Amino acid sequence: MTLHHLEIFLAVCREKTTYAAAQALNLSQPAISKAITELEKYYQVQLFERINHRLYLSSIGKEMQVRALKILEMYEEMEEEITRKGKQNHLRIGASLSVGTCLLPKYIQKLKLELNDFTYEALVNNTSLIESKIENYELDLAIVEGYVENKNLIVKEIGEDELVLVARVNHPIFTKRKIEAQDLERYAFIAREDGSRKRNQLELYLKKQGVTLMTNYSCSGVEAIKQALMYTDGISILSKMMIEEELKKGVLQILPFPTKQFKRSIRLIYHKDKYVSKEMKVFFHLLEQQV
Repeated sequence: MTLHHLEIFLAVCREKTTYAAAQALNLSQPAISKAITELEKYYQVQLFERINHRLYLSSIGKEMQVRALKILEMYEEMEEEITRKGKQNHLRIGASLSVGTCLLPKYIQKLKLELNDFTYEALVNNTSLIESKIENYELDLAIVEGYVENKNLIVKEIGEDELVLVARVNHPIFTKRKIEAQDLERYAFIAREDGSRKRNQLELYLKKQGVTLMTNYSCSGVEAIKQALMYTDGISILSKMMIEEELKKGVLQILPFPTKQFKRSIRLIYHKDKYVSKEMKVFFHLLEQQV
């Protein structure tokens, strides 16, 4: 039994004769009769009463008519919806927290100008989770910071950011002429959650220098860290582009330690087996213009 059988069945219900149904569907009369016979044989029921060359629905035929109408209506809705969505430009974009806060909204705005009928889903989280989503085809592409070692992903460097030690402007540590590594151990460290910290170059560097940071405040959101910095004697490690506004306002200050800079690449990632859609190509082009 197929949708075509149901279409023929409903045409006969409307037209009352196989001849009229054949005319309506532009089919031969034998083809109509054959389809009805196949339906009745398949379900082992009589769908029509045949009286004076006209067909009248049996009781079970009337029940089938109601269900067939629902099935075809759902099928037509599906056809229309899928066709409509197929014509849309849709993109599932991921970003690490810093990039998702500072860069992604601008890229999405530009995509809207480049693509007609553009829709998107955006996920901003730590790099570990975003990388996992890309690997499992739950995201089309992403922009992240930090190391990406997954061999199933294509990784392209598109920019650069810097990790810095930061505290509020009137923090006691700034009273010292020269800030030493061990001075950091005297103050509470305000940290990101483990998914981000395990790839933090600056924190790993300090650990190798024998500096033990006293973590007593752990946050998943950068805004929460900035608030904690402004109202406590804590210190933290943040993306420089995430604190540009606070630096301009003079509420946060970068610690002049260490002298070594901790640059980190901003990377575009997507699965190596992912089909590169038109929307993805437009996004890649926008990134190339930025670089």
